[in-house]
Amino acid sequence: MRYLWIRLRRKPFAAVAVVLFSGLIGLALCSLHRGILSAQGHYDEIYRQIKVNCTVTNLTGDQSDQLNISPDIHVLFTGNSGYGSPELMEWVEDVQIKSSIKFVWEGEEYTLTGITSLQAEPRLRPENGCTIFWNEGAGEAVFAGRDLQCILPWELMKKLQEQETPEDCFAVHLAADFYLETDYDGVFEIVGTYEGKEDKAIYCPWETYLEIFRSTGRAVMADSLSATLRNNEDLELFREEAAKWFAEPDARAAGMIENDGFFLALDINDSQLKQAKQNLENSIAVNRIAAAAIFVLSAGAGALVGVLMIRSRKHEIALMRTLGTSNMGIYISCVTEQAVCVILGTASGGACFMWQPLYQLCLFAGVYLAGLSVTLWVFLRKNLLTVIKEEE
Repeated sequence: MRYLWIRLRRKPFAAVAVVLFSGLIGLALCSLHRGILSAQGHYDEIYRQIKVNCTVTNLTGDQSDQLNISPDIHVLFTGNSGYGSPELMEWVEDVQIKSSIKFVWEGEEYTLTGITSLQAEPRLRPENGCTIFWNEGAGEAVFAGRDLQCILPWELMKKLQEQETPEDCFAVHLAADFYLETDYDGVFEIVGTYEGKEDKAIYCPWETYLEIFRSTGRAVMADSLSATLRNNEDLELFREEAAKWFAEPDARAAGMIENDGFFLALDINDSQLKQAKQNLENSIAVNRIAAAAIFVLSAGAGALVGVLMIRSRKHEIALMRTLGTSNMGIYISCVTEQAVCVILGTASGGACFMWQPLYQLCLFAGVYLAGLSVTLWVFLRKNLLTVIKEEE
């Protein structure tokens, strides 16, 4: 060990160069690892925030309204008893359902539409040119209840005012037909009006709409249905469960449907999740390629240091052989000297990141010493006389 320190002091610049090189490599490896962890953390955050929307469509995936979704399908999402078991309800939230039925008022045809929220009806959204005027104390929460409340088109409200009908209520009469076994008469409290492209629809809460149909002995056929996945980590489990009831859009065209009982598809919009995952995989791949390049560079650096060491110490190595030092002894002496410098440099560089990842730092040291070892063994296999002649 004493002789080791003497040799290091004899060539301090070479030793310092190896220490600095090892430190920089340690910093680079730790930075790459930190980059992977950062990308993974960013992905996890995005993964939790992205909303995966699931929309019921026709089999070709080009229609999501006027679908006649039967009760045994829409109760899977809502859990309303009477038609089936809520097998998909535990996976989803923010369920949006819409259904409507036509009726005649004062000789004009209107529709009574039940919705779970304003989002269930695109024509009521501000971006589609619709403005809603709520009565005092009323708001979108109306549609989450089950009271006889509604919003009317402004043109209809003006007609009610002209006929001196009380402004706070609207009488609905639904005649028995294919959809209803008996007549229905109800008086709805008016909680707001709207102006927009649609002016023939009266909107009420979905639960109220269900009760109307139940009271007349018929089941509700929903026009549209969509929901948001509650937990993105359950995506594959949800997809597997939904496959029992729905086809993938365009599956029939591709010949993938074996059960002719499928009449609807479920479009699971997970494109953003896939893109986020792809970005993460690309980032990790780049970092791994960079790490692999560093290891190749480290092996080459070790081999180069070995060549420089041999050139500067041919006479010394020849003398050690003359004194009876074995090739293994010479090898251990040179490798130990370099190992001390590499360990000092790697430990210094890795300390900035708490030596993470430790396995990569150790791998770098191993690869570097492996490159050095190859050069040393090639030289040490030479005959002593050949070494002396090369020295001369």
